[in-house]
Amino acid sequence: MFTWRSMGRAPQDGRWIIAISRHEPDRRAVIRWDPKRFGDARPWHVSSCDHSYPTDAFTDWMPFPDCPSGEDGKPEA
Repeated sequence: MFTWRSMGRAPQDGRWIIAISRHEPDRRAVIRWDPKRFGDARPWHVSSCDHSYPTDAFTDWMPFPDCPSGEDGKPEA
């Protein structure tokens, strides 16, 4: 099981991660680092919309867990 990590250690390679909102700590977001997408100072982008957020908008993050394996040992689709 993954544990929450400081946003200072979040990957900035474009992969999607799960993050905790600074202003709404009970809320989670699926985000990724993409500073060139809009060319602005809001490099975190949410998967479900075109919103972007500044670097301090989230407090902690974790990677997605691995996909569960099917009966044949391969990840389920």
